[in-house]
Amino acid sequence: MTVVVRQARVLDPEAGVDVVGDLLIAPGRVVLNPESVPADARTVDGRGLWAVPGLIDLQVHFREPGFEHKETIATGSRAAFAGGVTTVVVMPNTRPVLDDPALVRQQGAIAEERGLVHVLVAAAATLGSKGEALSDYAALKRAGAVSVTDDGLPLLDDALMDRALASCAANDLLFMQHAEDTRMTHHAPMTESDVSRAAGIAAQSADAEGVIVERDVALAAKNDARYHVLHMSTARSLRAVREAKAKGARVSCEVSPHHLLLTIDDVVKDGAGEPHSADDLDPNKKMNPPLRSAADRRALIEGLVDGTVDAVATDHAPHSHDEKGKGFVDAPFGVTGLETMFAALLKFVHDGTIDVRRAVELVTSGPARVLGRAGKVGTLYGADAPADVCLVDPARVWQVGQGNLLSRSKNSCFLGRRFTGRVVATFLRGQLTYQLIP
Repeated sequence: MTVVVRQARVLDPEAGVDVVGDLLIAPGRVVLNPESVPADARTVDGRGLWAVPGLIDLQVHFREPGFEHKETIATGSRAAFAGGVTTVVVMPNTRPVLDDPALVRQQGAIAEERGLVHVLVAAAATLGSKGEALSDYAALKRAGAVSVTDDGLPLLDDALMDRALASCAANDLLFMQHAEDTRMTHHAPMTESDVSRAAGIAAQSADAEGVIVERDVALAAKNDARYHVLHMSTARSLRAVREAKAKGARVSCEVSPHHLLLTIDDVVKDGAGEPHSADDLDPNKKMNPPLRSAADRRALIEGLVDGTVDAVATDHAPHSHDEKGKGFVDAPFGVTGLETMFAALLKFVHDGTIDVRRAVELVTSGPARVLGRAGKVGTLYGADAPADVCLVDPARVWQVGQGNLLSRSKNSCFLGRRFTGRVVATFLRGQLTYQLIP
């Protein structure tokens, strides 16, 4: 089906486009202000809507293979489309771990065969993600991997990290690091704060992130390697990235919506008041890195404004109701986020912190540049662009609830929150995959 969206605001930061016009969307192509329109084309009133490139999420967990009770590539794609996301980078912590070229190829093939979201693979940096021996980066690159990471199991050994970055440079692969010195955190469920002390539970220092980022950006500069900080959450880490960029290092970073909108105080259940135990804390606010201080949150927002932050990404981490029902201490880390990513980011447009072009850049051309794929994804007009389009109603008010989330798991940290701005249609390769518009 050909769709013509009439008089929408078309925004494409990569192409430098910001105009009001008609957008023709058809299989395999997008045309701004077309000279002619097929007689059987469907017409959509785009007045008040934004038409932007399909969004990119640099960090998701689709759980397939091995944990399909939480999510699959199919159910994850359904959630992605509801959030306007058409390209994702999947993490390797499946079962088996994605350290084998055949498994890397399989991820993309499943999505391609089923007409699902574009799946790019971050393969395991070490065999089995055990942090002992490096994977075969050259073979993983040939199989289609866009990056390597051990995700929630950071490389702590300095010499091994040095060799990993040297191999990334040799193979033009991006290294994505979950920056956490687990020798300091001991996997404690939250950040040290008045809240953790009042609740009487073990906590971790926020500095455990910064010490790894500081080490890594120095090694990245030494090896001239591409290095990316996943879900950066502290002012110390932001400062290290900013300084490394100023010196010409090839480093980048992302922040997640929950770290931009929430702080450690939000871990307390609504209505609980002063927490007295872990029972007063919300397992859907438990993620890794954990929520941080108000000062850290302000620093991350500053990074959105000054350009230090390259992308917003969700770390979409679905878990079952039973798993999250174990309580704050015993529940697994992680929250979903694909369906709320852009709505959360629009909060900073509505309050004047950033403009809409910057918001769109953070989820389109920004992550495309991180991946080294500028002009191929995250744009409407590149020669190789796949005709992925997202329509957004910036004024639409909605409330997040389990009943309107399409992910197989419902562990959103924004349950009950009202947002202004919602994706109302998504097109993949020019074909409609999600719609709220009539």
